[in-house]
Amino acid sequence: MSVLNPTVCLQWRWQTSLQFVRFRKRINIQRPAAPHYEKAKVLKVCKPYYLNPREGMSLADLCEKPIEVQPRNEDVENPYERILAREVLNWFNHSRLVAFFHSNPISAEDRFRTNIMLKKQNMYLKQYGKKVMRMALEDTKYEPVLTLFVSRNFMVFSPELQVGKLLKLNRRIPQLILMAAIVDDRFMSVNELVKYSNMPDLKTAQAGLVAVLNAAAVQLTQNLTHHQQTLLGHLQKHIELQQKMSNEEEA
Repeated sequence: MSVLNPTVCLQWRWQTSLQFVRFRKRINIQRPAAPHYEKAKVLKVCKPYYLNPREGMSLADLCEKPIEVQPRNEDVENPYERILAREVLNWFNHSRLVAFFHSNPISAEDRFRTNIMLKKQNMYLKQYGKKVMRMALEDTKYEPVLTLFVSRNFMVFSPELQVGKLLKLNRRIPQLILMAAIVDDRFMSVNELVKYSNMPDLKTAQAGLVAVLNAAAVQLTQNLTHHQQTLLGHLQKHIELQQKMSNEEEA
């Protein structure tokens, strides 16, 4: 059994490794050097040869004809689209507020945040295609709304009248541009929505109307009893003067 010399093992371990370089200079990719004669013959023999499929063809045959695309049959009804159309009509019939938005490019994350903000206020963001909207709203009272669906649009449905909250949320969503809305079966523009949001609610308006009606009734009562009240005041004043004069005579 032979024993290795520790000095020799240490020299092998710390010996510098050698790396052989084939080219002294950087390889020229744009103008490579010519290969060796024998290698050039092998490359020439192994070079693939492709047949020209247009060889011998006339100019008329070389003219590419347009590809005939079979037109899509729009009349074929999709059962799933019919289901979506019933869903859209149900949203319109059971929502007191329906807002229409034009959608600029929006990321999936921003759309998810928009859904969350609207859902907290009991509002729902929906998007449907033109064909589904046409199937749902044709021959209904909502048919004029179809003129808005000429591009990528979103809709917001709410069972409650929250016009003010909707306008505040719209300021936080610059990707969605409010175009119009339906409020209690009345189509309104953006300016009309702003005016509607500044109006008091129904209970406050009713209380104001009752106050105005009561004020008119009170004013009418005062006008009718003005002369009687004036005469009563003069008689009462006369009685007080008579009592005062009698007390002075007794004293």
